[in-house]
Amino acid sequence: MSIIKGAIQDVANNTLAYTHGPTPVETLPSPADQVGHANPIQKQPTWGEIAPKLETAEVKIRVADLLSRYPVKQGALLEVLWVAQDAIGWLPHEAIRWAADICECSAPHAYGVSTFYTMYKHVPTGRFLLQFCHNISCHIRGAESIIDYARKTLNLKPGETTPDGLFTIVEVECLAACGNAPAMLVNDDYATDVENGELVMKPGICLTPERFDKILKWCYEREEKFPKEPPREVLGGMVKGHGGHPGAPGATAKPQDPTYAPPSPVLAVVALVDDNGATLTWKGAPEFTELTVEKNVNGSWTEVGKPGVKDKTFVDAAGKVGDEYRMIAVSGARTAKPSAVSKAKAAPPPEAPAAAQVAAKKV
Repeated sequence: MSIIKGAIQDVANNTLAYTHGPTPVETLPSPADQVGHANPIQKQPTWGEIAPKLETAEVKIRVADLLSRYPVKQGALLEVLWVAQDAIGWLPHEAIRWAADICECSAPHAYGVSTFYTMYKHVPTGRFLLQFCHNISCHIRGAESIIDYARKTLNLKPGETTPDGLFTIVEVECLAACGNAPAMLVNDDYATDVENGELVMKPGICLTPERFDKILKWCYEREEKFPKEPPREVLGGMVKGHGGHPGAPGATAKPQDPTYAPPSPVLAVVALVDDNGATLTWKGAPEFTELTVEKNVNGSWTEVGKPGVKDKTFVDAAGKVGDEYRMIAVSGARTAKPSAVSKAKAAPPPEAPAAAQVAAKKV
């Protein structure tokens, strides 16, 4: 019997089982067992604890308005999750399940969506969530120094919250503010300075220790002036009176005209004539559902065939040199513009075999 000796490292939950003989392989502890998890496990509230925040008239009106905008309820999932986070302050598991039920999708799907987008919070945070970008542009411009300054000023590690519940520091990827690098978000607002009592991020103005101190002062003053954060439009000011998606009861919206954004036309149509007639070749898009070949007959375009969308060639047995062809593609209910006209040309003679070419040269 061969003996397997060795060690498997850094593989969480790895178990090796052998049905014959001893099992001399011993696995090392997983990284989580060795050094612990990066973040503590978050205690999840029950549905009874969060229901009073989600079962309000205001939330129901907002959700009903969102659902009316989409023919399929799942289309509103991102926004319904955002409404839940606005009501609770973060997204516990039961809130994700609530959003999934409303949008008629599975809870695992809703959970996957909520963990994909960094705008959703899966742990409670302080009133002021300070999000520092440390991606390449900000990193090159000194983000690590400003993050270190913030840590020391607030005596926090990334992911931690101050004892008074005011501040949480997190490091995030690109904030799309490379021109102001290093940059930061305070909750949902860009902030690299304070002017006239407001958080601002003017072109080219980056975050510095001095400006960070001004922002902290702004936060403390806001906490004193507003013990509770003033309500704001969480979805950025939705348009009212839209009437719902086309087909919804009482909707005034009309379905988009099928001629809007037509598919691409057939490209590179070439017609070559040989003893078999005119052979057409072309390039088409994968979304085509129908193709039509037309020939100019006495000044009128006449259909001569419908090749399959996966076909590579089409033969018009009656085709001759000088005939004009064009092709028209259809994708669902949309029809593309006709292709460029191709005038049939004589096919080049087939190349002679290499041996025959050599013999011809000798003669």
